[in-house]
Amino acid sequence: MASLGDSVERRIDFVTDVETLAGPVRGRTVLDLGCGRHALWTRAYVARGARVVAVELDPARCREAQERLASAPPAGDGRVLGIARGDGERLPLASATADFIHCAQVLEHVRSPAAFLAELRRVLVPGGHAYVTAINRFAFRDPHFGVVGVNYLPRRVADRVLAAVGATNPEGQALSAMHYFSRAGFRRLCARHGLDTIVDLKRRERLARHGHVAGRLADAWGTAVRSAAFHVLVRARTA
Repeated sequence: MASLGDSVERRIDFVTDVETLAGPVRGRTVLDLGCGRHALWTRAYVARGARVVAVELDPARCREAQERLASAPPAGDGRVLGIARGDGERLPLASATADFIHCAQVLEHVRSPAAFLAELRRVLVPGGHAYVTAINRFAFRDPHFGVVGVNYLPRRVADRVLAAVGATNPEGQALSAMHYFSRAGFRRLCARHGLDTIVDLKRRERLARHGHVAGRLADAWGTAVRSAAFHVLVRARTA
């Protein structure tokens, strides 16, 4: 999706659109996983009436999110249930307690994507939804290092190329330590852990913008070259 910058209003618009697919979040428990120091998605979900639990792994970012939300509480009918430091592979929530999970720009950094997705499934209520982003293994320009073509190289070779050109990742991870996916590979991984893909939001956006035929061509081009990430809505199986 297009960058939303620091705009809470644009995030509210995004949540409103997702609600047409996943149902209203008002009165429901939403997990903002990887809330970051600004907790902007927490604010957007509160504005839509959700009961939000925000989780952040980095202790400094977690403290800053707590301070920001305390000094300037989110506006809206919802509320913040808590802000906790937590690991996405060992979430501080009981099983089947989250109706919706928002998880953007997290999966690529975890130790085990399989364990991470299994944990999402554990805390979701049956039939609950999650919005998850996954980095495109075939993106022409790597979104973390900004180097063209490096994603087409074997990972150890890519690390050496990035070191040679002086490219660094703001998150501090080597490319070989991160997890990128093909669209089909990510869908299969989700399915193995009880999460069924409902819609790829980028594909949906392209079809709506360009029509069925041109939209599919635009989607094929975007997947092969342009898209840095897949933006997917998944649903926890009920059985």
